[in-house]
Amino acid sequence: MRAWSSALGRRDPVVKFAVVLVLSLLLVLVIDPITPLLFLALTLLAAAALGNVSLASYGRAFAVLAVVGLGFVWSNAILASAPGETPPLAVWGPIRVSEAGLRFGIAIALRGLAIGAISLTFVLTTDPTRFAVSLARNARVPDRIAYPLLAAYRFLPFLTDEYAQIHLAQRVRGAADASTFGGLRRRLRELVPLFATAVRRATRVAVAMDARGFAGASSRTYLRETPIGGGDVVFALVAIAGALALLWLSASAGWLRLWDGRFSA
Repeated sequence: MRAWSSALGRRDPVVKFAVVLVLSLLLVLVIDPITPLLFLALTLLAAAALGNVSLASYGRAFAVLAVVGLGFVWSNAILASAPGETPPLAVWGPIRVSEAGLRFGIAIALRGLAIGAISLTFVLTTDPTRFAVSLARNARVPDRIAYPLLAAYRFLPFLTDEYAQIHLAQRVRGAADASTFGGLRRRLRELVPLFATAVRRATRVAVAMDARGFAGASSRTYLRETPIGGGDVVFALVAIAGALALLWLSASAGWLRLWDGRFSA
């Protein structure tokens, strides 16, 4: 809640969402390891200074992204190649680790971390209700799309709690299996009641919204307005300017490398 009242939290959600999309698209074109690292450092600094977001808030998400990133690193290290490549760094039988592929994989992993940090900063500093209202009022997104998105967002924490309860219930019934494949089967069995519960909850919400004439309303009033002000425009311009400044710094130092259309290192 404290992050929602911070300098970043007070910015209009749609403006922040547009900035996140622009920064993410810029990073998608970058394939060197240094530039995403600069974006990651600046994002964490801005989140701590302007959004009251602690580094611990990124822990679980970064752990998942790090696992995915490691997959990009090793797969590119042994599969990616570059024209006129130097001898491999290491050879284990048919597996050849190339320097260009390793560098390319690290760049992709760091790029994923940077985009993840930017996206997570948006989530942590944005009130979901304000985001739904801003989508409907400022982005002209239909209400039947904006508010179901808000309902789905609100239900995500409940899914975690319900999955924990289902897991404990299965263990109480003696469904535990110590083997690797047995544990995988048990996890799959636990997903069935979780999906059933989610479908029942979604059906109840849909019926409740339809009973209140949600889809048939020709006009709608809002308790809280989210007008786009001068501060939001300044924030967007400063964020885009900061991103361009990082790209210029990286290019001046000789670090920047942009995607040239080839799917290789």
